[in-house]
Amino acid sequence: MILARHADSLLWAGRYLERADTIARCVSVETNAVMHRQATEARLASRRLVQALGLQDEFVAAQVGTGPYAVMDFLVSDDSHPGSVVSAVQAVRENLRIVRDRIPVELWEEANSLHILMQSAKSVGAAAREQTGGEVSRMSVITARRGCRSLSGVMTESMSRDEGYAFMEAGRLLERSILTVELLKSGLGTGSDVFDGNRLLAFTHSLQAARRELGHSPQWPAVAKFLLQHEQMPRSVLWCLGRVELRLEDLAAAAGAVATPRRRAGALRAHLEYGELDELLVEPEAELAYLGSALAELAADVHASTVARSSFAEVHAQFVRPGDGTGRLR
Repeated sequence: MILARHADSLLWAGRYLERADTIARCVSVETNAVMHRQATEARLASRRLVQALGLQDEFVAAQVGTGPYAVMDFLVSDDSHPGSVVSAVQAVRENLRIVRDRIPVELWEEANSLHILMQSAKSVGAAAREQTGGEVSRMSVITARRGCRSLSGVMTESMSRDEGYAFMEAGRLLERSILTVELLKSGLGTGSDVFDGNRLLAFTHSLQAARRELGHSPQWPAVAKFLLQHEQMPRSVLWCLGRVELRLEDLAAAAGAVATPRRRAGALRAHLEYGELDELLVEPEAELAYLGSALAELAADVHASTVARSSFAEVHAQFVRPGDGTGRLR
């Protein structure tokens, strides 16, 4: 058996780990693309990324400058909101600290080391980062990506396959699914935008795998089908939901409270697995809105299975985002 507060901490540690990894990867892709774009186009692409990550309100409140690396700094080093890489890494460390007696010592050491490195990056002023052409922020992104991969590797190879692992893995895959859907929404663009399938696939860490099946210039429907319905790609929503369902089945024998989210995960997986996606994507905005809402409800149900109703996470946008919007860690 696992204590409710430990289950909750591991669930959110998994979610924050996936969020830190995804944001760092997206920032890396955007940074490499800046030099090939005009200033107006680069600003538009960066703003759309901020919106896809659910940080539009925080971005406006922070009064981020118009420099080419201002958005990068906001997403990587700004700890005034819970959606930056620095904040996410700190939250991973805090949640794992609560369960130090349940996790491998190597996992705690990796989380603590990454936290220290990211705090060092945060201490460098935004002006200094701008003066160096974003070089400091780029190094922070590289550090974050390597650290997140190390954490994922230690988690996969060292954690016992008990209830704690099931909650942490479910949290990671739920967050991955939510962010994939939100990034797909950003790919719809506004009529005047040119869809960049390679950029979207790079955001989701599936570019090389997709190129083998879709070629080098995939269109939006093909990219959407790949990221939503691929059965063997660990970044697809269908694959993630299948694994979430398995993790919840692992928990079902010991925790009857997960019965509702397990049924919801199964229903949503069946919707993607057996639905005719070509027909569903005739109106892609409606289908993605449904998936985003359904995934948010599933994440809320899993969270509700671990803690009392009074401590629910606050819903910020169309999906549940780690943090409570005040910059305070859970």
